[in-house]
Amino acid sequence: PNGPAFDRNGTTMYLADSARGLVRRYSVDPRDGDLGEGEEFAQVTEGSPDGITVDAEGALWTAVWGAGEVRRYLPDGTLATVLRLPVTQPAGVCLGGDDGHTLHVTTARVGLAAPGPLDGAVFRARVEVPGLPTAAYRSTAT
Repeated sequence: PNGPAFDRNGTTMYLADSARGLVRRYSVDPRDGDLGEGEEFAQVTEGSPDGITVDAEGALWTAVWGAGEVRRYLPDGTLATVLRLPVTQPAGVCLGGDDGHTLHVTTARVGLAAPGPLDGAVFRARVEVPGLPTAAYRSTAT
């Protein structure tokens, strides 16, 4: 699996099951971190979901390994955005930069018989919706 990624409130967790080509969504109990019953959130038929992150609107971004793209899914599971890249294997995504509006995408060359000149590069793109601030660690130990 890849991830996890959480929504702003920490009450929803996403996990990319790359081998099965799907992203699962789980409710999270904010008091103790227990996971609820998981459900299928998005099915990827071409390629595999890899690295994931959630933006300020609660939309999920995923790199799609083997398809050369990054996808943005709205909280209801609707595919809203597809960014095509000049590579085969996008691997990781994160939103950052000074204002959070920069999507960073890592890619890989591993396993390619004839890697292209940009396979393995890091890409960035401006996006309309910023990422979430990194959550602070909160110990539950007493």
